[in-house]
Amino acid sequence: MKLYKKIAAFTMGVILLGSCDPSDNGPGVDGNFLDFEIPEIKVTEDYPVGVYYFYTGTGGQDANRYKRLFDPYDLDDKKVGPYVDFEFDNYGINQDVTKTTDEMIDIIQQHVDWCIDGGVDFLIMPALRAEKNKIAPQCMNGDYRFYDLVRGVNPSASQVGGSGKKVNMKSLKFVATINIEDPISKDGWETYNPDGTLTGGKMKTLSNTVILEENDDLVAFVNGKTYSRTDMFKEFFKSVATYFKDEHYYRINGKPLVVLQNPHKLYTEDCKAFYDGIRQAVKEYGGEDMYIVAQQDAWSPPARFELFYKGGVDAVTHKNMYNQNVWDRSLFYPQAIYLNWEYSREYFRDNWSGTDYIPTGAVAFSGYVDNGNYDKPTVDFNGDTFRTMCNVMKSQAGNHKIVFIDSFNQIQYGSFLEPTKKNYGNGFGTLFLDIVKEQFDR
Repeated sequence: MKLYKKIAAFTMGVILLGSCDPSDNGPGVDGNFLDFEIPEIKVTEDYPVGVYYFYTGTGGQDANRYKRLFDPYDLDDKKVGPYVDFEFDNYGINQDVTKTTDEMIDIIQQHVDWCIDGGVDFLIMPALRAEKNKIAPQCMNGDYRFYDLVRGVNPSASQVGGSGKKVNMKSLKFVATINIEDPISKDGWETYNPDGTLTGGKMKTLSNTVILEENDDLVAFVNGKTYSRTDMFKEFFKSVATYFKDEHYYRINGKPLVVLQNPHKLYTEDCKAFYDGIRQAVKEYGGEDMYIVAQQDAWSPPARFELFYKGGVDAVTHKNMYNQNVWDRSLFYPQAIYLNWEYSREYFRDNWSGTDYIPTGAVAFSGYVDNGNYDKPTVDFNGDTFRTMCNVMKSQAGNHKIVFIDSFNQIQYGSFLEPTKKNYGNGFGTLFLDIVKEQFDR
């Protein structure tokens, strides 16, 4: 917690010193603990790069946000977006992955090829959720059709508009993301009696007063058998584990990597025992030992989550550090992010039996694109800024040197690697993909 106290003290000093003389330009950081040069990391080995990947209809990919991304920069008209446009425009904001078209396949194929050319090793796919009253391998809801589409096994010829054309992943890999919170941790599913009859009640949302073990209700009835919440967690993970058979699934030391969203919403008496049970179920189902990465909220201290996933996961990553509304931080982002990640990496290593750390860097950030407001600091698309972020990522990468980047193509916060039209606005072409290859490939 010392780091957070230091940052708070520095911020207060900025405020106090800034009020002393209105004629000066404000205080600097000379002599402050943030006054240091981030060491330049020379790449002597490849850093595996994973990027978050989305499709229109999920992850904030909608027409209004695309318009704010695309709109010309105009302060008088209160338009302060990035003023860029994708090479494929919005490539079908309302596309439906159940109705595959050749154009969709061609666009995803180009994304795959760009990633490979830019040194990206694997895509981190959108989050999957559990499906009510389904067991493995069908206990999945969400974007599983998109998974099939991207990895080239979608039966497109049988779908509306499909000709049979498929995506070729080539050397690119992918990993699955699992949303722990929704829906097994939340209310809404009906509860059952042991004989399969409905009780008339619904399961409660897990919280610090609603612990899983004390509320392990029967919440599914399939093929004459009732399943508890814990059972359904296992069926969900087993369903996702079907992707591990794909030759393009990314692995660490032979173990398939899985990213967990919202692991802090799992309220259990013994998180290690819970995850041990999940791992065992997956092992018995498909013979695989998972490498689990917990995604933690940005700027949150590591010790806060000891009861949620300590001993249960192999590594921890943070969400996009630019997605925050403390304006003072934006004045010293590189150093503050460096110290935050350093503190977290060392804490997990020293206090959580060697749990590893994976930094998640970002390309840029625009709260305006998200909601049309100016409630969060903006980070513009800038090659030098991103190179600095890449260096911070390398400096705090853990044992496996893996880094995550947010994202390849997410519109919502205007933070992406996807190429834009050079002849439109502030378009940058393949610049940021080129930087990824430059910074992380040996």
